[in-house]
Amino acid sequence: MTTFAWVIDQTSCIGCHACTTACKAENDVPLGVNRTWVKYVERGTFPETRRDIAVLRCNHCEEPPCVEVCPTSAMFKRPDGIVDFRTDRCIGCKACIQACPYDAIYIDPEEHVAEKCNFCSHRVDQGLLPACVVVCPTESLIFGDIANPASRAAQVIASKPTTVRRPEQGTRPQAYYVGASPTALDPLAAVHEDRYMWADRRTGGAKDFTATLSAAAPAGSMAVGSGAAPPSLRGTMLPVLTGVPAPLGAVRGPGSGAAAAVVQSPLSSQPAAPMALAAEAARPGARVAFDVFHPRPWGWKVALYLWTKGIGAGAFGLIFIAAALGLAPVDQATRLVAAFISLAGVGVTTILLVADLKRPERFLTILYRAQRRSWLAIGAFILVGYSGLLGLWWLGTLVAFDDGILTILGWPTLVLAAGTALYTMFLLRQCEARDLWQRPVTGVVLIAQATILGSATVLPALAILGAPDALVTVAAGALLAGGALNVAALVLGEALASHPTANGRAAAHLLTRGPFATAFWGGGVILGGLLPVVVAAIWLAAPALGAAALPMLVAGGVGAAVGLLWYELGFIAAGQAVPIS
Repeated sequence: MTTFAWVIDQTSCIGCHACTTACKAENDVPLGVNRTWVKYVERGTFPETRRDIAVLRCNHCEEPPCVEVCPTSAMFKRPDGIVDFRTDRCIGCKACIQACPYDAIYIDPEEHVAEKCNFCSHRVDQGLLPACVVVCPTESLIFGDIANPASRAAQVIASKPTTVRRPEQGTRPQAYYVGASPTALDPLAAVHEDRYMWADRRTGGAKDFTATLSAAAPAGSMAVGSGAAPPSLRGTMLPVLTGVPAPLGAVRGPGSGAAAAVVQSPLSSQPAAPMALAAEAARPGARVAFDVFHPRPWGWKVALYLWTKGIGAGAFGLIFIAAALGLAPVDQATRLVAAFISLAGVGVTTILLVADLKRPERFLTILYRAQRRSWLAIGAFILVGYSGLLGLWWLGTLVAFDDGILTILGWPTLVLAAGTALYTMFLLRQCEARDLWQRPVTGVVLIAQATILGSATVLPALAILGAPDALVTVAAGALLAGGALNVAALVLGEALASHPTANGRAAAHLLTRGPFATAFWGGGVILGGLLPVVVAAIWLAAPALGAAALPMLVAGGVGAAVGLLWYELGFIAAGQAVPIS
């Protein structure tokens, strides 16, 4: 079986950018985006300095996460190993960008669809080489079928030590580097300053906080996986030799690979094996001299969608459970209002999802051309199913259906409400490039926040409708439980938890100790956790206060809702604030 792959020889590459310009010309790539690009990193102190070069592009992974997350099969893997795309199916959701650990995918600013390197598949299908390979003056770009031992690519891999980018992601990339400096390949190894070699650096992308992360590295907050690397190695990576087999796909060397050259970083999550340093000396102070801009794909719309989705799931869930389990009397008006709040929450969620697409007119494609493994597609069906059943429940309540019928209809509606709150956990896990979002506690946080938001949005209605104290007490209990669970999940599952990868540790540092710490502690922990716990505890502990305590309870719920939105904005931003190329 044919398996096309790259071999990129950085020992002969002169950084001329011919590959970049040939790619743009061959594939009509617009200004401002790139399918392939050249990165320069400078390190050391004069006169002991060095410039490292890395050619970066799609890695055509054996397990491509962009294909799995794409809701419409716009990204697909061909039998010959090429990861290709269909622009006519793309809805511009940007999930593939979040899934790619190599920054290889971009949104075409003219067509508003996702595109990337596809090995010039139109040329390969005619027996031609990719355009970048043809123009490379030093033949540093080697393309071929690595399943064929006679191909040059396979022979280079068999005869020389090679490495790949970010092997810890488990994508098994098919772009093998010969002689590449880890300082250039590791996105956390060098600082992006305000200016590059020839121009100012564009801000607003994932490379704005590398100086913050570099300054924090000696404290061991995110940079040193095993704690074995001294502060002097901050920002520097060293090639090492080891007899321990490398992770699958990470390294290929001569023969069986038992003594292959391995790239080891102080930021690596892998424990250091017995090793001998190679001849290259450590040179701290690495900085990026040239790179391309990558924006953060998701912004406030996605953060707000997580918030409105929690409201949509929580308001109905609270009132239905109270009525179905007999926890408190629930009249018709309260049921109608709670269901309306949930319908409004799901409706706004859908509007936000569509508005965030680059091709919103293709939104229905996600339903009739759904890719079954994508949690973006699965989530769309959950939202549609939940909205339909919830609408039927609201209509049944309006026409005064029998309580037994409403209860029978309400249980599957509740299941879909829980699915509405939780499916984002699986979607975020498919965003392979953002290790902060892979944390196991995400599901707990989503359920806690849906509980808080449901209570917070229902409580004002209960106050206006003059609901009985028993129902208010149920809402207060939910507020307390959700707040306590949220505080525990954020503090224990995020602030104090260990993260297995350097990317995750860096993002967690930015979220809990860096520029997004106020959103985490102020919004998520204090307003979104401690505040609802305190006001709910006061209500539950002092029932004699009666009506006097209700405004405080309502205000506490509103404050908690505001805090959770603040937290979501920080959480989404922090996950994308760590460079991946």
